[in-house]
Amino acid sequence: MNGMKFNAALIFAVLLQAIGLVWYVSKIDSKVNILYEKYAEDNKTEVVENQVRMKLDIENLLKDVNEIKEELKKANNKDKKIMKQHNQIFKLLKKKKKVDSNYSYE
Repeated sequence: MNGMKFNAALIFAVLLQAIGLVWYVSKIDSKVNILYEKYAEDNKTEVVENQVRMKLDIENLLKDVNEIKEELKKANNKDKKIMKQHNQIFKLLKKKKKVDSNYSYE
């Protein structure tokens, strides 16, 4: 190489730095893999917990919907009873004598 001489210490230092860099990068890669596995495991746990919470929420909503349906049925039955009573009152009023047209119910 055109009379260039390389010092053995320089070659050894560069080689040692290259080995150190490879070791450092592999150590970082190992830590990243460990953290990724932990993240994936925690994520699976969170997904299962969220699914359980959503299932419980759906069950509670269905229960609430059924209660509302029952209340609506009861209210509808009450309305029917009230309408029946009103019709009976109106029939009774029709049977009674007619009142003067100037009369008010106030």
